[in-house]
Amino acid sequence: MRRAQLSSRALETQLSALCDGGDSALDLRCDAYGLGANHVGAIARDVGFRLALHSPREPQPGVLSSSPEGATLLTNWWEGSADPIIQLQADVISVKRVPAGTPVSYGYEYHTPQETTLALVSVGFADGVPRSASGKGHINIGGQVHPIAGRIAMDQCVVDVSDTDVAVGDIATLWGGSPTLEEWAAWSGRPSGALLSHLAPRVVRRWLS
Repeated sequence: MRRAQLSSRALETQLSALCDGGDSALDLRCDAYGLGANHVGAIARDVGFRLALHSPREPQPGVLSSSPEGATLLTNWWEGSADPIIQLQADVISVKRVPAGTPVSYGYEYHTPQETTLALVSVGFADGVPRSASGKGHINIGGQVHPIAGRIAMDQCVVDVSDTDVAVGDIATLWGGSPTLEEWAAWSGRPSGALLSHLAPRVVRRWLS
């Protein structure tokens, strides 16, 4: 129900655009910020990067643990990609029509401004979705972006989809496309790299061609 769709093609295009043919090294700490140092490192070498950097505490076969003096270390290499390298998705597991003034989630900090439809999405802070984005974050369902209603819970969050036709089983995209990872970084007050590296192990990562 919780998955991160990763695009090898988008990553290759992004790294190709960043590669200068020199001694640049990629910052692959935290297992390439949760994307997988082996996979990212292999693509980086294929497009011309001679070096990849990661923490010596996290040895990865075939990936260097340091870069030579004077090498340019590229950070935030996942940002600015024309096509999303990663999409964090979950499923809509419940849909409910409610009247105006309905309190939502812990602490009842959110009340529906009018009659509306609420969608329950199967992802929360235990999956790495930052609670600090509560009341600010948005989620894409069916091609439309909707606000999160109230606090983000441990395993779930509620989305106010207004009068949009949403059904159980629909895919909810938190970031990757619209909204972007960078928007979520702004809403949560966290660097985009922290959002990636803090995704929980139960979020299934799937590399696509």
